[in-house]
Amino acid sequence: MNRRLLTWAAGGVFVALGSIVLPGAAIAQNSVVSVPPPQIYEYWLSISRQAGGTLVFDGYAPDEATRQRLSQVDGADTTWLKLGAGAPARYDDIAAFGLGILGRLNEGRFAVRGNIVSISGVAANADAYATVRSQLATELPQGLILAMAEISAPRVDPFEFSAKRSEGAGVTLTGFVPSPNLETALMGLAGDGAVSSLRYGSGEPVNFENAARQALAFLPQMAEGEVRFDGRAWVISGTPASAEAARSIQSQFSERKLAEAGWGLSLATPAPIAVAEAVPAPPQPAAEPVQQAQPAGAVAPAQPETVPSVQPSVRPSLSPAAQRTQCAEQLAILSAQNAILFRSGAAILAVEAGTMLDQIAATLQNCPEIMVNIEGHTDSDGEARANLALSVARAEAVANALVERGIVSDRLYVLGFGEAQPISDNATQAGKAQNRRIVVSVRD
Repeated sequence: MNRRLLTWAAGGVFVALGSIVLPGAAIAQNSVVSVPPPQIYEYWLSISRQAGGTLVFDGYAPDEATRQRLSQVDGADTTWLKLGAGAPARYDDIAAFGLGILGRLNEGRFAVRGNIVSISGVAANADAYATVRSQLATELPQGLILAMAEISAPRVDPFEFSAKRSEGAGVTLTGFVPSPNLETALMGLAGDGAVSSLRYGSGEPVNFENAARQALAFLPQMAEGEVRFDGRAWVISGTPASAEAARSIQSQFSERKLAEAGWGLSLATPAPIAVAEAVPAPPQPAAEPVQQAQPAGAVAPAQPETVPSVQPSVRPSLSPAAQRTQCAEQLAILSAQNAILFRSGAAILAVEAGTMLDQIAATLQNCPEIMVNIEGHTDSDGEARANLALSVARAEAVANALVERGIVSDRLYVLGFGEAQPISDNATQAGKAQNRRIVVSVRD
């Protein structure tokens, strides 16, 4: 049998140099034999945008024509892109979508394995950040599942933030926040009439969200004032609504050890309240009492005694037992509303949970000696051990949120029960919703 050398050429073909004779077949001299690319059962593609703008392709392309087309993209490096059969449907659309996302990032990575997509990176600017978020929500190619999207807003330095209350007006937020979700949460804390001029940027300190929440909690006690982060430290300044409000602000500032954390506090003396005390009238000359003639035998009416002014009474302190009972009743009412919500399958508090957490924190502030349990419960979906871990993590998230609102951590005991204590039927969606709950109660 004659043999000749077959050489591999670009495009997945063999070039026969000379003649070759095989049993039952023959190949002409200098002929080209096309060999299809190998079948790939775990098909994947990744495109990484480097800081200099280079786009590095890795994974597989379905054919040489596609690989050549991708190599024509500005900055493309397809050295690592191999040929493989088994590409997902709409491969070209998927690659185009990934390139469109990366075109709005300073650096990042787009990857698809099967039909699972993951994206990460830093947006080129604030407009690009908003556009990418919109694209991920509305333009993902059909059939793909977005498993991870970690897109950061562009880095800003200094990272500044301000919330300012003007007398007789709402709160105005300016500066930067890292995401629209946090903007929404802070607007809720700022209250009715709040106005946002916030922009999106990264570079915030690791505890920025917690610090911003703490700072905003001071504004309702001010007639006018501002909480500001200048990129290095927080400063609270303004005029308290009253002397009592001033004492409350100073007390909270001290209890939370904010001075030790580098915060500053500058309060003006609150204006006196005009109706606090009556202005005495100028003295008048004494007048002789006028005696009216009385009928014979009549008794003169008694002159009214001077009644001393009575100061408003101070409500007596509740006994420890009564305080405990009142606190327990209030916590039971709040827990029964089941309004502490989380992201599905996670221990991340939903924005909507903020109002209920504020109410629970206020209740606990009114009974400062009471220890409380924070219980996490789940429905029966999923594996029991995972549900137990989730219930503990959710209870811990609630405890952390209460500490951020000024509750001393030593008062809080975290408990997780998983799916072990249902209060409704797990066979229905309504029942599952009731079983997924956080219960805050007075500790025995």
